[in-house]
Amino acid sequence: MFQANCFNVMIVSPSDVQEERNIIKESLYRWNELNSRFHKIVFSVLGYDINACPDSGKTAQEILNHQLLEQADIVIAVFWTKLGSPTSEYSSGSVEEISKHMAAGKKALIYFSNQSIDPRNLNTEQYAKLKEYKAKIQGSVFYNEFSSKEEFYQLIQNHLQILANEIINSFSFNFETITDRKPAFTEIEIEILKIMKERKQLHFIKMLGGTSFGGHLIKDARKIAEIEEAIDSLEDKGYIKATSYKRELFDLTASGFRICDQIGD
Repeated sequence: MFQANCFNVMIVSPSDVQEERNIIKESLYRWNELNSRFHKIVFSVLGYDINACPDSGKTAQEILNHQLLEQADIVIAVFWTKLGSPTSEYSSGSVEEISKHMAAGKKALIYFSNQSIDPRNLNTEQYAKLKEYKAKIQGSVFYNEFSSKEEFYQLIQNHLQILANEIINSFSFNFETITDRKPAFTEIEIEILKIMKERKQLHFIKMLGGTSFGGHLIKDARKIAEIEEAIDSLEDKGYIKATSYKRELFDLTASGFRICDQIGD
């Protein structure tokens, strides 16, 4: 278990780019698998095909705006041959979502596909509206174009990392700074940090007669289990790190040194 900052990413698109939607989802999931634990950032996926549920009393677009768009921190939008169905206010639901999201001062990543299409499957009216929208935003939005799904996959991979780097640079790595509060520690975690503040390292060595911890031999199995749990928790929080493959020696991280400075003697 680890604490992290969650950023809701809403996928916006008409119905003709399902494969591209899947690429975005898989890329977000993959980024989380490889990076979330280290950077303490999680990208949570929002989309009409994932999170929306039936409701009434408002228009369909108003319901989607409430359920998804209002919760979104980032929008990733992709178009190919369609703009989508019009709403009461905008030329399409996708356009409404992008426009309202950007009007709120939030980030939107917009992509246009240049992949070929069988003319028999082309809705010329939709395609004309799409080109009109693309021309309209050309001077005010920096968007990307792609010619294959492989190219789109690489773009998304690269841009997710750039996006993550921007987020990381916008706040301190310490979770307590991000949330503007100090993290809660158990008594044993505080005991460990105090030992490491004094000695800079922690020895946790299991032996036949007990476990060596902080210069003392601990024989009580419950106490040993609680210490091990506390060590795992501090490691998950990024304050300590194992420096031996047997996990018998632990050092403070840079975040650990900073949190130790906040702990009294």
